[in-house]
Amino acid sequence: MTQKNFIANQWVAAATGETIPVLNPSDGKPFESIARSGEADVDRAVQAARQAFEGEWGQMAPAVRSRLLMKIAFALLDRQEELAQLESADTGKPIKQARADAAAVARYFEFYAGAVDKLHGETIPYTPGFTVLTVREAHGVTGHIVPWNYPLQIFGRSVGAALAAGNACVVKPAEDACLSLLKLAEIAAEVGLPAGALNIVTGYGHEAGAALSAHPGIDHI
Repeated sequence: MTQKNFIANQWVAAATGETIPVLNPSDGKPFESIARSGEADVDRAVQAARQAFEGEWGQMAPAVRSRLLMKIAFALLDRQEELAQLESADTGKPIKQARADAAAVARYFEFYAGAVDKLHGETIPYTPGFTVLTVREAHGVTGHIVPWNYPLQIFGRSVGAALAAGNACVVKPAEDACLSLLKLAEIAAEVGLPAGALNIVTGYGHEAGAALSAHPGIDHI
């Protein structure tokens, strides 16, 4: 089976049509394949994220965004074993650790769901007659390059926080371990995350990762 990119809540093959084999670290044998993405695929994901940020996702009230992230957290708990099995097969880690990682990513989303409406600004003392204040705003479109060893946990602590702040995300996982994050994005879409708020583009670092890092439409890495 070939896994495609997840862009704007849809499965999309790489523009090149090429794939990368997914190897089971325990025996070195391929058991899956992922899209080998490049500049065109990254650009498509960034454009989808920009539309989401300027549209439904970016305009969503904090309280509504909070409830949606909490729904994702509960859905991840419900699918914990499924995510753990993918994480274990993909990274080669013991299933006990993979289950802990699957629980952790749900907890990250739960935590950040509670933080959404608590990103307060400050009023700063200044000269009499003036009011000086700070307002916290989302960056816009954020890029995330996730390493292979703890995909679920690192995704949770970076992408979960970015979504909570109202950013739209483009994620490039390590080519060694993509499967659990692709499944997570699918779960998030199933519970109502707007199209383009979370996009997963797979591929090599020197191709997809480099394209993501250099893309002018990315506001923060």
